[in-house]
Amino acid sequence: MEEIDSLRKHLDRMEAPDESLRSFSDLPRMKYAFFPGGDGLYLGPQAKRYPRNGVLILGSNFGCKNGFINEFDELRCTDERANPTWTGMLELLKHSEIEVDGCFFTNAWPFLHVGTKNLSEYVGRWLKSQQVMARCLEFFNVTYLSLQPRLIIALGTGPAAFLSHFWRDPLPHWRKYRWADVDQGPVVEVPNAAVCVAITHPSMPNRRHRSESYRTFAGEAQLVKEAARLAKL
Repeated sequence: MEEIDSLRKHLDRMEAPDESLRSFSDLPRMKYAFFPGGDGLYLGPQAKRYPRNGVLILGSNFGCKNGFINEFDELRCTDERANPTWTGMLELLKHSEIEVDGCFFTNAWPFLHVGTKNLSEYVGRWLKSQQVMARCLEFFNVTYLSLQPRLIIALGTGPAAFLSHFWRDPLPHWRKYRWADVDQGPVVEVPNAAVCVAITHPSMPNRRHRSESYRTFAGEAQLVKEAARLAKL
């Protein structure tokens, strides 16, 4: 798809902003995966629709290099849509009455991280790095302008905090990287831009840390459904 190829070419021209991150530029691509490990479309190469004016689903990053490829630079994953991220996300979209082919699945930090450290250690570091944030916010802006999403779903406090650096005034309470602060306003309508909503990552359900209204699957599904209504989807 031309629009996806354009995003990928733009990203491939960007060097990884520090030693904790690794570019995808010379690596194989998965058929069904979040961008940039895949095309960011649930139907992958069979997709006919570029989800402009739809939903942007924002994860943290694609994980570590060693989990993506082996020592021969071959993909490790063989059953791409059977993982907890996809299954949990699809269930949530269904209950929220959002069409999956109207969604673009991507990452705030569109690089692999090196080593095997816990992702949360890296996210905290990236949020504090001006160099990392400048590079990744630049690419997010390219993605945003291309897609013009009406709804953005942040998967976890890391992507929520990332968005608070992109839209500083509407989302200051998301910047502290804690559910207690995010839940002071988990749905925010950014003027002349998009509706943003924060939920727990489907593969790492941390709902116990949320306010009581959002500690269940049903609570988060209703939250996303309300955000979609505000976005007029």
